[in-house]
Amino acid sequence: MPEGQVVRKTQTLATVESLQADFEALGVKEGIILLVHSSLSAMGWICGGAVAVIIALQEVLGETGTLVMPTHSTDLSDPSQWENPSVPESWWQTIRETMPAYDPDLTPTRSMGKIAETFRKQSGVLRSAHPQSSFCARGPQASSIINNHSLAYGFGEHSPLARIYDLQGYVLLLGVDHSSNTSI
Repeated sequence: MPEGQVVRKTQTLATVESLQADFEALGVKEGIILLVHSSLSAMGWICGGAVAVIIALQEVLGETGTLVMPTHSTDLSDPSQWENPSVPESWWQTIRETMPAYDPDLTPTRSMGKIAETFRKQSGVLRSAHPQSSFCARGPQASSIINNHSLAYGFGEHSPLARIYDLQGYVLLLGVDHSSNTSI
């Protein structure tokens, strides 16, 4: 959604401080493990945008909390399966032969939103090694959550989702519904 449209639809300006209060009212608290799925434009216009959301989340979680976000790169797949957008069949082989390999530090997310992509690029954030279904995390449990992400099934019992579950983590949906929730 264009930013001007987001501004026009926003009734109350959000700031880092107001977001912190909102997150606390939703039950986010210091020390928890929190998986966040989000849509920045659906949240309304926020002073500071994605960075403000991340700062507010990290402030509430504190130094003992761990923030996790999906950083899927679904375009690193067979182009014959692509639907949004599909590409001509005559391109498939070239794409298969020339698509750059997954690099956790370089490969951008696809359709994960501005908040997740901004978080992925920040200092101290670790990203899992799965080429399509990666997650990133920052905090004391980040390594244990994202390390050893199984390539066999990106959302299974050897995935960051399983580790978040085992560690009794929480899921927060910001401006998205359960169709975006990879934990179910």
